[in-house]
Amino acid sequence: MRLGAALLLLALPLAVAVWAVGNYAAQRERSNADEQLAAGLTAAAGAYRNELADAARRARRLAGTHRVQRAFLADRQGELRRIERERGDVRLVRGTSAGTGSSSAAARMVPVVARGRTVGWVIALVPFDRDTVRRLTETAGLAEGQRLAIARGGSVIFADAKHPAETHPRLRHAGDLRTGGLGYRAVAMLLNGRAGTELLALERSSRIDAAASSARWRVTGVGFGLIAALLAIAYSLAPAIARSRVTRQQRDQAEHVLDHVGDGIFLVDRDGLVRLWNPAAEAITGLRAGAVCNKPAEETIPGWASLAALIPVASKPGDRDHDLGAETVPLDIGDDELWLSIIGVSLAEGTVYAFRDVTRERRLEELRSDFVTTISHELRTPLASLHGAALTLREHGDGLDSWTQHELLDMIAVQSRRLADLVEEILVTGQLDSGSLRVVSEPFDPEELVLSVASATRLRVGEETTIDVSVTAGLPKVKGDAERTRQVLTNLLDNAIKYSPTGGRIDLAVETEGERVRFLVRDEGLGIPLGEQERIFDKFYRLDPNQRRGIGGSGLGLYICRELVRSMNGRIWVQSDPGEGAVFMFELPVAERVPRAA
Repeated sequence: MRLGAALLLLALPLAVAVWAVGNYAAQRERSNADEQLAAGLTAAAGAYRNELADAARRARRLAGTHRVQRAFLADRQGELRRIERERGDVRLVRGTSAGTGSSSAAARMVPVVARGRTVGWVIALVPFDRDTVRRLTETAGLAEGQRLAIARGGSVIFADAKHPAETHPRLRHAGDLRTGGLGYRAVAMLLNGRAGTELLALERSSRIDAAASSARWRVTGVGFGLIAALLAIAYSLAPAIARSRVTRQQRDQAEHVLDHVGDGIFLVDRDGLVRLWNPAAEAITGLRAGAVCNKPAEETIPGWASLAALIPVASKPGDRDHDLGAETVPLDIGDDELWLSIIGVSLAEGTVYAFRDVTRERRLEELRSDFVTTISHELRTPLASLHGAALTLREHGDGLDSWTQHELLDMIAVQSRRLADLVEEILVTGQLDSGSLRVVSEPFDPEELVLSVASATRLRVGEETTIDVSVTAGLPKVKGDAERTRQVLTNLLDNAIKYSPTGGRIDLAVETEGERVRFLVRDEGLGIPLGEQERIFDKFYRLDPNQRRGIGGSGLGLYICRELVRSMNGRIWVQSDPGEGAVFMFELPVAERVPRAA
């Protein structure tokens, strides 16, 4: 009787607990559905921002083409309409104002600037229609059962249909919505801040209710079934339960530590199946645990058959009997190449591998190696010229005519200056990296600086190259470092000369742009491919690394320009079409204007 009463007293709270857990499981299922809807909406919002960003990029590219600029300058309306028909998703508007755009689409407006003024606007449109919903659905990666829609003007626009909205959820909160005779659970957010135009993530209410009910009865059914078994074996398995609890706690602690370790860790069993794939492994490789675990390593890890043979495997952790160290191996993930430092340890269940991402270190080492090779080449030419000229003067100086002696001395001066410039670039780069470069911030006259830089540069170019200067009247003083700005302008002019091997005209201009002063260097040289225009400002990067065009350089000049301009609170960028020259621009803030005395 005592045992029966004890079991009854134990069973009653367990039954209540099971029922409560079942209700909690149902509520949790609903909460998970709401969270997944919120996550789906966030993903859709990211996809929508990408749509807008793509539209802006299309607008910028189109605005920068000579075809559009010439059409606006000549006011050729027929050509503008033809371009609109070819593109389909853009509008070309002449004038200094683009207007307010369309209420049926999001717009990204980019000015068309030609000859220093705005002559029109390129407006890229992202309409609020079924095609946009379909594209967002394809790219957002929604969970199973979720849909996207746009609510606008009392209607809900799906990828395949449009229905009137009977009810509407609150923004950013999960709520119920009815449309097309069906009930949905939905979350919403404004699109582009437009009142009445919202992006919705939805899931059928009946589906969520069925999942919640299934979770409740699944938990309660299992719970009631277990209560009887647990009561029957409670006394006999009490010690085992205690040991299992300790083991579980240890396992949970190990899993918790494993989930938060910084190195990627995975286990491949004796059959070649991946049994463990920790979060760090996911983060480093981009391969999800669900797509890797319990599947053959050769099918889920790219190139595993060849990689496994390269990875050293120790017989036990910290094995000192064998001089084993981590091996650096390449792993191709899609179009990306990762370099991993990896080592394995053999266990009874298989082999545990630990790795870390050394791609950045590898690329930096490659850049350093390329830099050493480049610098060696850049040093060899002036050193050979200096050595040859000095040796000729020492051994045959008395027998040389004055013209030849003058030419040799000029060569020594030019090559010495080239060496000095190269050393200066290396020193400045080191100071920029260490943060020890001193940059002052004081007012200076931009016109005087531009004119002096142009005069000094003209002395170093041949007759095939002309340097024209354009200065806007009434320029304010610039707040920055005059000498560092001179260094930036000189670097950009030298770059324009170097990448204009056949000569031509180089324009040097300075103008006011709001509360900033803009400096421009325009050439008629080789130009820069669109895909390279962001990378040319990276350290050690060169457009012609193999010098197929005979254009040398250390790959540091534009990096120094970017960092110097940034250190003076400015920005620098380039616009170019291949074969049509390039325009380098940078802006510096205007110095505080001193009011005139009354």
